[in-house]
Amino acid sequence: MPSTTTDSDGTPPGTGKRRVPLNRGSVVAAGRRVARDEGLSAVTLRRVAAELGVTAMALYRHVGDKRELLVAMLDDVAEQLVLPDGDGPPSDRLVLAFRALHDHLTAEPWVVEVLKAGELFGPRASRFVEHVLALLEEAGLTEEQAADAYWALWWYTFGHLSYLPALRPEGRPARHELMTRVRMNDHPRLARMLSRPPRQATAAQDAFVPGLRALLRGLLAD
Repeated sequence: MPSTTTDSDGTPPGTGKRRVPLNRGSVVAAGRRVARDEGLSAVTLRRVAAELGVTAMALYRHVGDKRELLVAMLDDVAEQLVLPDGDGPPSDRLVLAFRALHDHLTAEPWVVEVLKAGELFGPRASRFVEHVLALLEEAGLTEEQAADAYWALWWYTFGHLSYLPALRPEGRPARHELMTRVRMNDHPRLARMLSRPPRQATAAQDAFVPGLRALLRGLLAD
């Protein structure tokens, strides 16, 4: 029978795989690579172990299960978010903060998929929330108003991030076919809107900040 032994570090013998040191950080980094390159559904302990060139059992020394791995991945993303410094009115600094968050999560689309489920989050994201609440209170809102404003700003950002995958080219033919079923004579405004050049993902990214500023004007109005 073929041997099922492994080296002491969990590497299958004779695989010839180049390995990075196996620790919690390398496991989390491998999980993020798999999530970015192959999608969230591909993130399993077996697949992450293969990415590292070790057996799945070797990962249990560093993460207990997939749930723990995902929380660690979310925490890693949250820790790497750079909160912009700067002077100026709180409204401008809020735009900078949410734009930084938006750009950061655009590069990690799997994060939005995890957060949609509503169960998991990265505890280190609390740093961003605290920063935003402080700016909202500096802008003159009460604690209660700041909390409501934070959620409005977060859901605007989250909604925008959630829609970005729909703008990818592979989805357009199917949407175009469905739109041919709409009676445009009954919807003249929609027809005029669709007659404009379609927004690419980059253009949709550009639309994020003007919408954010408009939302902030409403939230911070006297």
